[in-house]
Amino acid sequence: MDPVLLSAVDEILRRHPDEPLARRARRVRDGPVRVAVRGRPGAGRDTLARALRDRLGVAPIVPGDDLDDADVWCHALVGWPRSEDVAALRRLPADRTVVVLAKADTLGDPDAALERARECAAVVGVPVHPVSAVLGCVDLSDDEVAFLHGMVDADEPVPSMAATFVVGDGDERRLRTGLLRRLDQYGLLVATDEIAVAREEGRRPGARDLNRLLVAESGFAALRPVLDSMAAAVEAHRREVVAGLLDRLAAAGVERDPIETTLAQVSR
Repeated sequence: MDPVLLSAVDEILRRHPDEPLARRARRVRDGPVRVAVRGRPGAGRDTLARALRDRLGVAPIVPGDDLDDADVWCHALVGWPRSEDVAALRRLPADRTVVVLAKADTLGDPDAALERARECAAVVGVPVHPVSAVLGCVDLSDDEVAFLHGMVDADEPVPSMAATFVVGDGDERRLRTGLLRRLDQYGLLVATDEIAVAREEGRRPGARDLNRLLVAESGFAALRPVLDSMAAAVEAHRREVVAGLLDRLAAAGVERDPIETTLAQVSR
C-alpha cells in the first residue's frame, strides 16, 4: 500500500488511539484477505466460509461486518446456475470475484465435478472451481478413524442411503451420524478406500493421514493461485477503502488539514 497512507493511519492512531474509523483503516490495511461468501440459500455458505478460513488463511466476512471491506467475493453455486446467480455475479467486481461449485462431492467423483464446473462456467461466463466445503473442514478424531478401520475390517460397505448407515446403539449412532454429516458419502468412500488400499500395502493410516487425504480431495488448494492472482486488485481496493476512511475522518473534523494534505499526495 502507498507508504503515505500507511504513515498517515499510524500517525492518526498515535494521536487518536480510540478513533473507530482509524482503527478500521488499520484493520483493512494490515489484516488477512477478507472474503465475503455469497450464494443462494442451501449453498452451504457457513461451511464454505469456515473451509476458506481453515485451508487458505483468509478472514470470512460475517454478518455485521461492512461489506465495503471485502477484499474478495466468493459466489457459491449449488446445482445448476440460476438467473439470480448470473445477476449477482454481474454486480460483483470481476477482478476480485471467485466462483465455486459448492458441494462438489455430491457429484460422485472429481471428473464429474470438473465437467459440471465447466458446464456452469459456460453459463455464468467466468471460471468455476469445484470444491467440497465439508472435506475442506474435515478434522477426524482418533476414535472416528478407529471406527473407519472397523468398517473395513467388517467389510461394511458405504451405503447410498443415510438411514442404512446411521444404526446401532446411542454412542455408535452418534458417531455414525457425525461421520456422515462431516464427510458425506463421498468422504466416507475416500477414507475407507484408502484404509483398504493401505492395508494391502502394509500401512495403517491414522487421523493425520486421512485428514490430509480428504483435504486434498476438497479442491481448495486450486483456489490458492486464483486468490494470488487477485493480489494487485486487492491492494488497489484496500488503498481506496483506507483513503475513503481518511476522507471521512477529515469530514468529521479529525486531523482535517493533515489528512487532506495526505490525500492530495496519493493517486486514487
